[in-house]
Amino acid sequence: MDNGYSPLRDDEVLFVDRGRVLMSNPTFKVSEFLEALAETINEQEDNWSEENEDWFGDGLACEALRFGTGGWQRGKVRIRLEFVPDKELGRLPERSTAPGRLRTKPIENIYEDLDEGTY
Repeated sequence: MDNGYSPLRDDEVLFVDRGRVLMSNPTFKVSEFLEALAETINEQEDNWSEENEDWFGDGLACEALRFGTGGWQRGKVRIRLEFVPDKELGRLPERSTAPGRLRTKPIENIYEDLDEGTY
């Protein structure tokens, strides 16, 4: 069961203002977080090798005993970040040309101005 979560791509950006780990800046790319995690693990592991990088890349060869599959399965495993949007659509602040004023725009329209170059 995925509970509505979907994997984030490495080039997507997160803003985390509370409960941050590994990142000093609240805005960062997913790839930056995964690199920081890999570096932290690398510093604590005495026998880190290039093969360990597969946890954060294409996947590390493994076997998994999963529910409902009737036995062990060979495959790969990797560490990813996942995201689930809030169920209720809210309004996010949007940049305004007037200093000190924020406009709001529904979330579903948040990216429509990107193609017009208004950001």
